[in-house]
Amino acid sequence: MQVSQSEQLPKLPAGWKWIALEELCERVSVGHVGETSSHFTDSDGIKFLRSQNVRPGRVELHDIKHVSKSFHLKSKKSQLQQGDILVVRVGHNRGDCAVLPRGLGDVNCANIVFARLKDTKFSDYVGYFLNTKLGRSLLLAVSTGSAQAVLNTKSVAKVLIPKPPVEEAKIIGDWLKIIDDKIVLNQQTNKTLEQMAQVLFKSWFVDFNPVMDNALAAGNPIPGELTHRVEVRKKAHALPDFQPLPEHIRNLFPSEFEQTGEPTVGIGGCTPKDWTLGELSDLMVLQRGFDLPKHSRTDGEFPLMAASGQDGTHNQSKVAGPGVVTGRSGKLGVTTFVNEDFWPLNTTLWIKEYKASNPYHAFFFLQSLPLEEFNSGSAVPTLNRNHIHNYKCYIPSINVTEAFKEIISKYFTKLSENSKQNTRGC
Repeated sequence: MQVSQSEQLPKLPAGWKWIALEELCERVSVGHVGETSSHFTDSDGIKFLRSQNVRPGRVELHDIKHVSKSFHLKSKKSQLQQGDILVVRVGHNRGDCAVLPRGLGDVNCANIVFARLKDTKFSDYVGYFLNTKLGRSLLLAVSTGSAQAVLNTKSVAKVLIPKPPVEEAKIIGDWLKIIDDKIVLNQQTNKTLEQMAQVLFKSWFVDFNPVMDNALAAGNPIPGELTHRVEVRKKAHALPDFQPLPEHIRNLFPSEFEQTGEPTVGIGGCTPKDWTLGELSDLMVLQRGFDLPKHSRTDGEFPLMAASGQDGTHNQSKVAGPGVVTGRSGKLGVTTFVNEDFWPLNTTLWIKEYKASNPYHAFFFLQSLPLEEFNSGSAVPTLNRNHIHNYKCYIPSINVTEAFKEIISKYFTKLSENSKQNTRGC
């Protein structure tokens, strides 16, 4: 429902007032409407923003199109400037808003409403306000159309904005931008840390690179099934930036391979010598989560873990962290690492016992399995823990999994700190 009466809006600080967005604007316009694909060109062309490039608080460039310079020069009405407020008009992300950042050069756009402010000191402030819960509700409330809701230039121009004095707007916008940049940096750091951990797990427990290195150094015979891996590893050794593992870690790995008799285990049935053949239940024990009806939940400090990940919080926990959960019912294939104490809901399986594993090794091990293929449900996807407990696998040396834990636990501590900073708004 549209909020249009001033008495329905929050009371503002002294010196602030509610105004229509157009009062701050030099113009409110819309990007090019019509056929554009014939004007697309390579990355030497002009950046061309579409609705999928505008996300709350940011402009996404990874899937951006480019148009010819002649099209850009001809389409003057859809040329953008630094500081323009961009609003998605229609579709599933209608109302998403971002400020066009510096450093993009010439930019054009299609079917996006953009507001050009008289004073760009207001740009970041207005952009952040429109992405708040209140700002978005005011924006979506002015949508028109019956079959499909649309935001047009006239309605966006009338959206109410709480206008502070210009210097206050600048300070607020700058401060929020600093926080936003820190959040983005934390997210990028977390992604890098996760990738580093995945690469290390694959190197040690999938490709067996340390074992291959030891076998090559000792001149031990290597099974024919691993011939390709030998060549790959030799090429890696020849790279100028190749760094061998520290000796104390390398010595934890054997220098020979052996056949398991199970062609699907290891690489072509080959695993490191003395890493015994077993079942998943020899590595870890999975347990069904705990019932907790929604009416019994109280927001608190402990994550509630569902099949697809965290689903709110509770004031009590059931399992000491760090721990690992995966989907049992409804959603299969999502495995989540939980750093703190938590409550796994009954739609999950959580690791109750780490027999020859630990939370860090188990997390990546379960991620590597095609858990969706263990579905035993008909109407609702269901993972029976007994089925996955019988999964044939190798059991690595406990010394190796502990060394992996020692390295990766530092990554996950940093991941957790960054995530908490982002939740608090840095």
